[in-house]
Amino acid sequence: MYCENPVEPAVCVVDSDPAVRDSLLYLCRANGYPAVSFSTGTALLGNLDEVNARAVICEAELPDGTGVWVWRSLLERGVNVPFALLVSRSGQLRNYEAIEVSCVLSKPISDTTPLLGFLRSD
Repeated sequence: MYCENPVEPAVCVVDSDPAVRDSLLYLCRANGYPAVSFSTGTALLGNLDEVNARAVICEAELPDGTGVWVWRSLLERGVNVPFALLVSRSGQLRNYEAIEVSCVLSKPISDTTPLLGFLRSD
């Protein structure tokens, strides 16, 4: 994890693929949103004291659990921030839309408009 100013609210990107993390970090920062990244949900949850999360963009299927598990773990810790799930299998998109996260997006992200709308809405 790297954060230029840990006190500044940041978008937390959680994805096991380094290329996806880098792309999302670039997208966030290019649009004026400070961002930090993590390769696992456990890494995010273990660094909550150092990160002032303003929103979370999280892969639905992580090596150490699911994005839903990360979302619920944040809520249990009192961190109620906008939360976007990234679903890599389009057939599963409907399964996740019923969950009360802020946003569900299909990977790969070819149109960034919904993601940027999610970031603006927080």
